[in-house]
Amino acid sequence: MCLGIFRIVLSRNIGILGVTTPVEERIHRALEPHTLERIENGYRLVHPATAGVSILRLLPVNDSGDTTQVAAIAEIVAEYNTAGLPAFHAAGVQRLNAMAVHGAYHLRNGRLRQIAQFTIYGNEPAPHLAAQTILNAFGAQLPIGRSIALATTSADVLEQQRVHHAMPRQWQSPLEEQSLQAAKSVFQQRGLAASNNAVALWVELPLSGDCPSRSIDPHAETALLQVNVGTSHPIAGAGYLSTISLPLTQAPENCAEICRRLNAVELEQSDFVPRLGAWGLHGDNDLPGYSCFVPCAAPIESLHAAMMWWCVTRAAWLRDRFWAAKAGLQLERIPFGKRV
Repeated sequence: MCLGIFRIVLSRNIGILGVTTPVEERIHRALEPHTLERIENGYRLVHPATAGVSILRLLPVNDSGDTTQVAAIAEIVAEYNTAGLPAFHAAGVQRLNAMAVHGAYHLRNGRLRQIAQFTIYGNEPAPHLAAQTILNAFGAQLPIGRSIALATTSADVLEQQRVHHAMPRQWQSPLEEQSLQAAKSVFQQRGLAASNNAVALWVELPLSGDCPSRSIDPHAETALLQVNVGTSHPIAGAGYLSTISLPLTQAPENCAEICRRLNAVELEQSDFVPRLGAWGLHGDNDLPGYSCFVPCAAPIESLHAAMMWWCVTRAAWLRDRFWAAKAGLQLERIPFGKRV
């Protein structure tokens, strides 16, 4: 649990109000022994040394016509103080998002912020894991996120931040390859091209046409989805990394704004996969793509399969709403987004 990164205190005279799910109850019980400022629907922490502010809100979803069992949205926000941080322009923020952990960076009135969301379902099958994921994001988002931003200034600063956090960079016991093989078979049974090796799982999702894989037709418009297990983040240690690579040979116009809008529109969804990663600019060509890193000191059963399902769902959402066959991503097809 990452809450040990800072000391938090919650007033004992505040009861647990509006709790409707086991996930919310676990979150409140975990925070109860500590000290935090209580705000509407959540908690707030002002970090020492002018680093910034962390906020956790459990936002109720009141839709009487909803049949999806969505009960609440956990929203985790880091508001970074500008002192000591490099200045980021629009494209720089989206390059920063290629390394983001616990949500997407954005600018608000010139100030760097970061938001993650996790949809809480009334019938959540693993409430302990959902609650722990939310608590980990609340505890680690600002400390890790600030270090990632600082690390963009030089290789020396990156190494300093890595040493400062001292996160384990490898697992003592790797995930068994049979688990990856089993997940591969599940996706193949769903009609998707899939493969694996000892440390990664790949799936392709057609964005247009009927060719299932670029290995069959190099010009096929498929999204390449990948989950690496036991991989090392430059700052956040070992964990799981999922990515979505789109069939783009060159960056589209306004690629930074495309990424910003995709992140903003995701935050407007309620019945959706976790918003723990970010769309950002990847590689020397600044190609838009998605990445999500989940720090873990050891393998978690079936998390690789869950993260791949998140990628499949996210890529299908992009395909159905914003992808144009043979044209790719075009800015005018993506709403501006109201949240950021």
